[in-house]
Amino acid sequence: MARMRMQGCAAATTRIALAGTVAWLTSATGSEIEFNRDIRPILADKCFACHGFDAKTRKAGLRLDTAEGAYGQTESGTVAIRPGDLKGSELWVRIHATDPDEIMPPRKSHKTLAPAEKDILREWIGQGAHYQKHWAFAAPRRPPVPPGAHANPIDAFIAGRLKREGQVPSPEADRTTLIRRVTLDLTGLPPSPAELEAFLADSSAQAYERVVDRLMATRDYAERRAQDWLDLARYADTRGYADDKPHDIWPFRDWVIAATQRNQPFDQFTIDQLAGDMLPDASTEQRVASAFHRNAPQAKGQTYPTEEYRLKGVVDRLNTTATVWLGLTMGCAECHDHKFDPIPQVDYYRMFALFNNIEHSGEGFTQGGPHIEIETADKQKLSIPVMKERLQPRETFVHLRGNFLTPGDKVTPGVPAMFGLTETQQPRNRLEFARWLVNGNNPLVARVVVNRFWQSCFGYGLVRTPADFGLRGEWPAHPELLDWLACEFVESGWDMKRLHRQIVTSATYRQTARIPPQLAARDPQNRWLMCMPRVRLPAEQIRDQALAIGGLLKPATSGRSVFPPQPDQYWEDRDLPGKWTTSTGHSLHFKSLYIYWRRMALHPTMELLDAPARAVCTARRNTANLPTQALVTLNDPIFVEAARAMAQRVLTEAPADNPARLELAFRLCLSRKPDAPEQSRFLTFIEQQTRRYPDDLPAAWSSIATVLMNLDETLTRP
Repeated sequence: MARMRMQGCAAATTRIALAGTVAWLTSATGSEIEFNRDIRPILADKCFACHGFDAKTRKAGLRLDTAEGAYGQTESGTVAIRPGDLKGSELWVRIHATDPDEIMPPRKSHKTLAPAEKDILREWIGQGAHYQKHWAFAAPRRPPVPPGAHANPIDAFIAGRLKREGQVPSPEADRTTLIRRVTLDLTGLPPSPAELEAFLADSSAQAYERVVDRLMATRDYAERRAQDWLDLARYADTRGYADDKPHDIWPFRDWVIAATQRNQPFDQFTIDQLAGDMLPDASTEQRVASAFHRNAPQAKGQTYPTEEYRLKGVVDRLNTTATVWLGLTMGCAECHDHKFDPIPQVDYYRMFALFNNIEHSGEGFTQGGPHIEIETADKQKLSIPVMKERLQPRETFVHLRGNFLTPGDKVTPGVPAMFGLTETQQPRNRLEFARWLVNGNNPLVARVVVNRFWQSCFGYGLVRTPADFGLRGEWPAHPELLDWLACEFVESGWDMKRLHRQIVTSATYRQTARIPPQLAARDPQNRWLMCMPRVRLPAEQIRDQALAIGGLLKPATSGRSVFPPQPDQYWEDRDLPGKWTTSTGHSLHFKSLYIYWRRMALHPTMELLDAPARAVCTARRNTANLPTQALVTLNDPIFVEAARAMAQRVLTEAPADNPARLELAFRLCLSRKPDAPEQSRFLTFIEQQTRRYPDDLPAAWSSIATVLMNLDETLTRP
């Protein structure tokens, strides 16, 4: 039955996605077609693989990613697109062909054009088949804020779009939902009963904003933001690969937390991590920050070919940097010209050259590579891996078909020509490159970062492909808002807290999550943000919330990672070296951010709840709600202990009657009181459990706590 339900959910998801795509496309029908919004996604998905940027695989000499290619003659003398002339456009003829040898896309591509897509192509050709530069490759310009009585410009953009679609925003959520939502989003923890009561008692107009400011000033806020950044940085406590041995790099994790807590501007946050070691008179902190690119899997030892694994590290640094700061799939150009984006292979290796001059930890088994020694809080000496530039630059060559053993032309450091820099403007080392990224003129960086902040609040970014702002990436749901936020972010001095505050104080963020009836028909994927999406909590927050509810959570200020219980012989059964020694004392109940992160054997609780192993950069986690996850939340020793602790809290802190105890239990788990039907059913359940454990009231209430802690409402951000 469970399998049938999951298959049904998958099928329903597919139907909704298809319906959303058609609705998104047909919403433009009958109005002016815009190439970037309406046409490029179709051509990129169905045509560019054979008729795009990569000249080596281009068929019939036809290029559809540029106007010059589309309007020009093909090898056979035909013209793919004649603006305003359907019958004279080979593209139109071919997509309606019935001959298997003539139809486009060809059947062997397993691509087909939906009727709605053909309709849009017809209208586009009829309207003149106008091309545009890809929206993400043009510098953002601050658009005017739409008119209306909106205190927050975000709401003006969202309301303006909804008005054009004949819709209105949803009303504001109730106050218990608001404080639970914003507290979970900003700190990863639920509000305490005392915080809830204080907010409900504050009737001033600034009550909500005061809560936001209080939360953003906490270390909890910095830790929650650091968690997302560590996914991008592929932070782990082990080196990866088959032996997956430990390496001490946790000071980098602590640096990210500290930098976030002091609200370091994002431009300096970037420079410190990409090139902190190259700064004049670099501080110890800046050199620790440069460990961003030493988080990648590291190969050491005589069994690893040194040069091969050094180059794997360079590739990882390049591809990760492109994902984190540019939102580009640069890795597609490692072996050949990019199939979709204007990134030739030679440009890939020009950027490769920027990261090719770094000392490698595998160079010489006894050498150990670049490290610095720091003193920990407990006065111990610790050597951590950092970045270090070689005095003698390496030469860089194109790797033909991605094989470093077959070098091609020699290249100089630089960034892809698509960014329009002259040779004298090109960055020649990591420091110049990092400064170029955040000089305010880069068309991608601010958009990509703003999009991830939006994603952290709404579950999806304004661009739902956070790692791909290229030609295959999704059109932004609200392009003017994205550009306005990007410009605002840069002009604020790259102020991350200010950006985050702007988002969570908007009326859009404060909407109810109740789904309007018209949403399924008009906007099934809620791109217009007619209501607030509910978001499944990440793995760490599910565990941390349980600890907080039970009153067990202990603060960690810094230090080595900790070892909560996991199955015996878990590492040994996977033939991995080392032994897991369960932590004791307060560290047993530290936040999940501090759990020892082993790439080849992630803690099973984190793995089952969809945390990434961090072998590679992760721009957006996959989230699921599967029956197997209940094996964690019902049986993991930490969750069992948390349920017992919650039961004890209820029995100790609430008046000695079942309704009062139930109300406290609901406030701890859900930040609200039970409604009448819930109260009736739970009181009956409490009576049953009390009869089952007549001499053990904590055991009876542990059952109630377990049920509440496993509710979908508890495990979901409202």
